[in-house]
Amino acid sequence: MTTAAAPDHLGGFPAQSGASLPAAGATIVPGGSVFGDKVWDLSPLCPRPTTRWIRLDFERCPAGVREDIKHFFYLTLTQDTPLDQLDRPASVRRRLAPSTLKTMRADLQPFLDWLATRGTPQLAQLDEDDLREYAAQVATAPVGQNPKSRRLFVLSRLWLLSPYMRPSARLRQPFWEREGMEQVIGKSEWTAENKTIPVHPATMSALLVWCLRLVQEAPRLLHRLSLSPSATLPGPSGRASLPWSGELDPDQVDAHRRVVSTACLITVAYLTGMRADEVLGLRRGCCTPTVSTPGAPATGYQITGRTYKAAVAAGRSLPEGVDREHPWVAIKPVADAIAVMESLHAGDLLFSDTLFKARVTGTELDSGGPPSRRVHEAIKHLVSWCNQRASDLERPHDVVPEDPDGPINLRRLRRTLAWFIYRRPGGRVALGLQYGHLHAATTDGYGGRASTGLRDLFPMEEAFALSDTLHRAAEHLQAHPHVSGPAAARYRTAANEYRDRFQGLALTTKQAAALMANPAMRVYDAPGQSLACCFDPRKALCRRDITTTAGAATTPDLTACDHRCANIARTEEHITALRAELDALQEEHDSPMTPEPLRHRIRAQIDRREAIVTAHHDEGQEGGRS
Repeated sequence: MTTAAAPDHLGGFPAQSGASLPAAGATIVPGGSVFGDKVWDLSPLCPRPTTRWIRLDFERCPAGVREDIKHFFYLTLTQDTPLDQLDRPASVRRRLAPSTLKTMRADLQPFLDWLATRGTPQLAQLDEDDLREYAAQVATAPVGQNPKSRRLFVLSRLWLLSPYMRPSARLRQPFWEREGMEQVIGKSEWTAENKTIPVHPATMSALLVWCLRLVQEAPRLLHRLSLSPSATLPGPSGRASLPWSGELDPDQVDAHRRVVSTACLITVAYLTGMRADEVLGLRRGCCTPTVSTPGAPATGYQITGRTYKAAVAAGRSLPEGVDREHPWVAIKPVADAIAVMESLHAGDLLFSDTLFKARVTGTELDSGGPPSRRVHEAIKHLVSWCNQRASDLERPHDVVPEDPDGPINLRRLRRTLAWFIYRRPGGRVALGLQYGHLHAATTDGYGGRASTGLRDLFPMEEAFALSDTLHRAAEHLQAHPHVSGPAAARYRTAANEYRDRFQGLALTTKQAAALMANPAMRVYDAPGQSLACCFDPRKALCRRDITTTAGAATTPDLTACDHRCANIARTEEHITALRAELDALQEEHDSPMTPEPLRHRIRAQIDRREAIVTAHHDEGQEGGRS
């Protein structure tokens, strides 16, 4: 095929002479859809675990442009878009994934409806004024800026591929590619902040506790729940009763298998931070223990799998994903959940769609993972089951409260993990320990590598947590300026600097980076410790024996605070909490039910806290006199 000089309206790059439509029988999907079909099923081209149906329906295209629009999507699917013809940088793919074409088809429909209303039979007949008219319609559409941008850029991509289409389908260069898209829809509202809303702490804490209980209890039920036809697991064949699962009748097996599978899915997805595609694509044998020395017990676990979001080569999306260069780091509950799933069935895919169905017939497993809708339903069913068990066991404190921000899904779990690690709640020792292990594994180990997949969440989440801590500190010091402890001066300096530089700002990416890069502003509140940590790794007693591949630790271990540490500072708020602890300890000390040996230990704790309160008071008096 030869090229011809480009008309000015094409933007100056050459058109292909003799371009024509593909033959009606041209293959779109091997063994499936062909060009002449009115509906293309692209599902076989996208093996991502969360992708179930990708259909491009061309019935709603105006008859005059239908074949040309199909040609456009054919080119988008089979040929690189010449993005070098753009006069501006564009962070888009040269070759799109089939799942993206489904979104692009929806973004193009308003333009096709507009064409039908005008009665325009050919794309080449649209002039500059016509495109400005459509752009004005996009600008006033009742949708967000991102959909507006997509609706315009799909026409930009149509223009870029016009030289490869027949002359009647060659769209002129959109004026926004010369004048800027901001002139139409305003300045971009895009930010690097992850806008996914974390699951509410009360909801996530209670749900994770139930998931861990079910994972720990599941091995005792595998003889009943397993779908493996060759399973020879020991155990009774009648009823089974366990503390958390309760009594399991034969007709409840399918329902409980679904509950256990969902608990395992949440445990793995949440405690690793995997994306939905990544966790649903895990295969048998993916989890292996890691040991520091031969013969020693496992110090952790690593999980191998595939990644999909960053699977790009030469500007082209790779729908099949790529193997991760570095494994995920996991803690024991994750390894236990994977072991349970491997025992539930004999299939290769850990989380088959079959396991999340309310009823299962036979032992054949679906070859794909569950769609988003089924995962949502399974999580909703799990929460309902947990709350029923909490009621049956008369444990109202174990009820999973409804999340005020809507249904729980795998996408929200990933953001919630980062939120929890930097704002660990107190009150549940088991959860505190798990988050402590996770923090060490993900930030001091593989978490320091960009390829781990959580590095895009952790820095911003830690910056937000630091910002919240310093904001509270600055406000508290205005009313209660006294601070005690060896790091008191550093605490005041950090709070004052934050107030002067960041108070009242919604942190941008650059501001968050500046906050994180300032070692003088790394102030952490330690839940349950009644102190603030002004972290300096050279003085941190909690990190004396901790080293990482990058050198000194960059965050404190707030589960191992030492009262002798030089990083400690205390405000009036911390002293108020200490006084409440003193009252509780004194009551326990004076109780006639307290054994004498324990009374001596409580006395020592009381003495240490009283010394802290007295020192804080004395420093305040001395500061007032001076």
